[in-house]
Amino acid sequence: MSNKECDIVQDLLPLYYDKACSEASCSFVEKHMAGCSDCQKIYNELQENNVDEVLAKESKGVLERHAKKERNAAYKAGVVIAAILLLPIVITFIVQLATGMGLGVFSVVTASMMLVAALTVVPLMSTNNRLLKCILAGVASLMLILFFVDRMNGGGNFLFWAIPTVFGISIVLFPIVICLVSLPPVLSDKKALITMTWDTLWLFLTMFIVYYHSGFTGMKDGYTVAVVLMLGVWLVFLVIRYLPVHGLMRAGISTIISVLWVVFADDFLEFILYKRKVLTISHMNLSDWSTALSINGNIFFITLMSGCAIGLVLIGIGALLMRKKNVQKMR
Repeated sequence: MSNKECDIVQDLLPLYYDKACSEASCSFVEKHMAGCSDCQKIYNELQENNVDEVLAKESKGVLERHAKKERNAAYKAGVVIAAILLLPIVITFIVQLATGMGLGVFSVVTASMMLVAALTVVPLMSTNNRLLKCILAGVASLMLILFFVDRMNGGGNFLFWAIPTVFGISIVLFPIVICLVSLPPVLSDKKALITMTWDTLWLFLTMFIVYYHSGFTGMKDGYTVAVVLMLGVWLVFLVIRYLPVHGLMRAGISTIISVLWVVFADDFLEFILYKRKVLTISHMNLSDWSTALSINGNIFFITLMSGCAIGLVLIGIGALLMRKKNVQKMR
């Protein structure tokens, strides 16, 4: 049979299957299928599958072919960009060798091009976990830049630069990374806890490397302040994440903890560090705003009262909603 006749019959097959075409068309289709195994096969498939399944299968095939085409185009674009990024590396390498100036600048340029590649080539050429690979490659490239710059300047300061940089990046990007990483079942529901632990450790590590380069001057006081502040942050985190009560109750408790921490943290640190018993809020006098002590006392008093009031209201509403929910479950 001719391809043209097969095309006509295949266009008529859905109408023939639904008995929606004329008698002449039906006779034409039947006569053609009697001598054409290909069209008969298509009709048999149409009988075995409903129209929706056929359309879904065809749509899936079209989408897969389009996705494959897009991946191939992205891969080719990645290769082109990678080749372009190689040009300054090769040029720098040749110049450094020709001038006998060593490979310091070449190393920095190479690491810099790797950072650009991490943000452009890696997403284009990766087929899965693009964001995760982009972040990891970018951080690794940034560390290489810091390392080579440190070597060019005599060395000895790489950790002083790298650790605070990783800490700053982690605050923003580590929550994204931990969400993209597949963890064992025992840890899969503890990603928030892992993030808090990671950031806390890097904070103290950053402080250590800074104090190390300053001869450990003021290290005890600095760590004391950091521990007190982080205790408040951790307490709020644990309440929000793990306290098994209504969300409004957690919000209210967290509000009260935050207010108490703001109002009394400085006084507590004064006692811990200098053994001075100070209670700033005791200088509260709402009719006197003339001295620094009275201003601070007034502000702390207003903050304490308003914060605790808001917290108690949230706790009360949350308790009522929680009780209502439990009553509905019991019915």
